[in-house]
Amino acid sequence: MGMQKKELYSSILDVSAEQIGKYVLLPGDPARVPVLASYFENVHKVSEKWTHVTCTGTLEGQKVSVVSTGMGCPAMAATLEELIRLGAHTFIRVGTSGTIQRKTDPSHLIVTWAAARDERTSLRYQAMSFPAVGDIDVTTALMNAADELAYGYRVGISQSKDAFYGEHDPLGMIAAHALLQKQKTFERSGMLCSEMEVSTLFVISSVRNVRAGGIMMLGGSKPQTLEKISKVCSHALELLIRWDKETQEVK
Repeated sequence: MGMQKKELYSSILDVSAEQIGKYVLLPGDPARVPVLASYFENVHKVSEKWTHVTCTGTLEGQKVSVVSTGMGCPAMAATLEELIRLGAHTFIRVGTSGTIQRKTDPSHLIVTWAAARDERTSLRYQAMSFPAVGDIDVTTALMNAADELAYGYRVGISQSKDAFYGEHDPLGMIAAHALLQKQKTFERSGMLCSEMEVSTLFVISSVRNVRAGGIMMLGGSKPQTLEKISKVCSHALELLIRWDKETQEVK
């Protein structure tokens, strides 16, 4: 009598491998999950546990998901590790960020191709000398999707940090001088935005041999901006799925 295959299951997310797509959008805020998933076909809610809301649907005939991570690199790391173990291989971080360049158009989206590792979580995976860089195919798909939809965007480097108020209230911190000096050097170096998850996403994706990219909204998530970034992300996934199918056919 043959042994029954054990189904892969994540207790953190309260989902099984059968309920998750190979392609996943990763917002921080659970409230954004239904909006992002609304551009999928055959979409349904899978689970809700802690800060993790999961919805799954299809694009181009392929199963795709949206899973909220919560805030910060530790939350991103735990969510990502669970999804990778469930079989997901392509990830897009969909977030909000603060602008570093003063002349940046607030209506523009920011495609992050790399991130400063101004956090500690990713050190559990690689030494600080290892770069946090996004996958070129995922980054290209996000750029192409924004171009095809005629949405304004910029491509650049983000700062991934641990302390939210270190940026928003640097004068209220004991290390105020150092924080302000750091912000000035980032601005002079052309860094575009500041957020709290991308560097860990990129480092873990490199270590685990999966692929990831990131796209940010500046400031708050206004309804029109959330709709815009949702369209870009769903179209980027469509492009990636098509490219993957073409590559498999060639092989």
